[in-house]
Amino acid sequence: MKTYRTAIILAAVLIATITVTITVWYRLHHIYAQPDTATNTPDNNYFYGSVGAGKAPGIPYWIWLAMPRIFPEHVKLPGGYAAFNLAWEEGIEMPVGFAKQRVGYIRVSGNCALCHVIRGALQDEQIPQITQAAAGKTTDVAPLLAFFQACAADPRFDAAELFNEIDSDTSLSLWDKALYKYVLIPRTRRMLLQDPAQVLFSPAVLAHWRNPKSEAPFTDPEMRRLRDYVRQQSSSTTP
Repeated sequence: MKTYRTAIILAAVLIATITVTITVWYRLHHIYAQPDTATNTPDNNYFYGSVGAGKAPGIPYWIWLAMPRIFPEHVKLPGGYAAFNLAWEEGIEMPVGFAKQRVGYIRVSGNCALCHVIRGALQDEQIPQITQAAAGKTTDVAPLLAFFQACAADPRFDAAELFNEIDSDTSLSLWDKALYKYVLIPRTRRMLLQDPAQVLFSPAVLAHWRNPKSEAPFTDPEMRRLRDYVRQQSSSTTP
């Protein structure tokens, strides 16, 4: 009888462990499709589509949203992410080049458009325009990456400070609060301190960003399609 009871207890513990493990994996890694609005046209897919879904660590969305508000002193000009000279379509939640996707939790990663879509036309104009791709011209994302690293180095990059800001936008569940506090916040801080580019970009995008002349990243079919699209857009803007 005692052996039978022990076996039941061990089985219950095993089932509980497996359930928790599957739940944690699902909440950290399961890839969901992006909303149709992000990928329903070639332009939208280029602007906001995720490149290498799940392969970039990304920045948890609520941390990404909170950083410019908590650390405005690390932005050289006022205006949050707009201060980094990123292209931004009117009425859209995020600048061009940021992909929002649930991969376990909602995270933000950078895509090709972050560099290749530029704010401002090829000639001086009074009103800045969005140029989808211009030959020989890209946006300098180094200040953005430096901002992420400066935020991570700030002692206020902790659960208390971040939750204070996040709570003004959303009400996280107890599970999500625990996930952010014990996993996402410390992991994101550590990784941003090490290399913000590696956090933001998938390996293929990162390889292209670091060595634009290399053909190695374009062995990836997704990268190859985007390269062809950028070339097409670039040729259409060439005088």
